[in-house]
Amino acid sequence: FSPASWLIRATLSEAEDFETAVYMLAKIPIIADVYYIIGGTTSKQGAVITRKRTGPVDVWPLDPLYGAWYRVETNYDHWNNPPPYDDRRTPAIKALNETGQEYINLNTLYKAHHLYYFDE
Repeated sequence: FSPASWLIRATLSEAEDFETAVYMLAKIPIIADVYYIIGGTTSKQGAVITRKRTGPVDVWPLDPLYGAWYRVETNYDHWNNPPPYDDRRTPAIKALNETGQEYINLNTLYKAHHLYYFDE
């Protein structure tokens, strides 16, 4: 078992493509549970990998053909509701949906994030 950050470094150094990177981040044993968020070189390559020490709990890929052009991960498993006192997911989803894929860029993404944390 190695630190999660060492696996990131090994993956960046050794993986020759997106699929290999996902496989490495999902399968190689690590010392602690972690969420890895990975993006590839195309708009279809992205996933949130939910890990236990010994392997994957879930790999949640982008699915843009069915409208899933983004994934929101906020330190709570996506298949469970976050606690009401720390629900950052709902405002993030609302902001992304209101902005729309065609208008997402670094500025609009920053604005959506900034407004939630400072105007709520």
